[in-house]
Amino acid sequence: MARTNSGTAFLGLAVSIALLSACSDSKSLGNTSATPTTTTSMPVDSVATTNAAMTTIAGTTTSAAPTTTLAAVGELVLRDAGIGEFDLGAEAEVVVQGLSDDLGPPVSDITIDYPMADGLGEYTTAEGDVGFIAPIGRTVCWSVNLCAEFGGASVASMSFTGWTYANDPTATLSSESGGSIGVSWSDLPELDVDEGGCYSVGSGTIDGVRLTLESSGDPFGSFDDAGNYVIAVPSPADVTIIAMETGKTPIFLYGDC
Repeated sequence: MARTNSGTAFLGLAVSIALLSACSDSKSLGNTSATPTTTTSMPVDSVATTNAAMTTIAGTTTSAAPTTTLAAVGELVLRDAGIGEFDLGAEAEVVVQGLSDDLGPPVSDITIDYPMADGLGEYTTAEGDVGFIAPIGRTVCWSVNLCAEFGGASVASMSFTGWTYANDPTATLSSESGGSIGVSWSDLPELDVDEGGCYSVGSGTIDGVRLTLESSGDPFGSFDDAGNYVIAVPSPADVTIIAMETGKTPIFLYGDC
């Protein structure tokens, strides 16, 4: 059985709104939603964080996404330093084109402004509810609910900052050790599970990739009748991966767990 780690913040990455509302962190690492169905590329005024690897953006112009057949994706290994042959820091257009060669055309492509400096070297949206590493961000998503994140001081200077992956019932992509959406902790001896969590949602890592986990049995953490926080360790057979991410991604700043 994999060991449990302490001192790692709970990841609210790429989970559904229901999970986020009950179990998100003030530093939730991910912007996720149901499968993207629109294609657009323009600045927006607000960001609504949902699950999965994806962010639903208000105020965009949309068009129907093309129907595509996925190419083989065996080489697109999910890594802590990138995905497949594409490393974090690579030029945005190179990564988008390369992933599209395997996954088909993106189903959404959204540019987001983060105009407010937070005083700590990063930036937020005008509303102050979402933070990012750069003043301009771009989120590109494919039909398997993989989203690549890019950032820079300008659109032309954007580079690959991270990715999120969730809500893929086909588990199309995986890490080197087999970590993927819906895979059980009991089937992954390499999976490290963090101590504690937010009720049924916890966090961990595999191959250096950050994970959001869900338990169908005992919670990862809860509060007793006296208000004391109680840590539990669910059975590995009850715990599955519901989202994965790496690098720097937009962070919802107002979580409640």
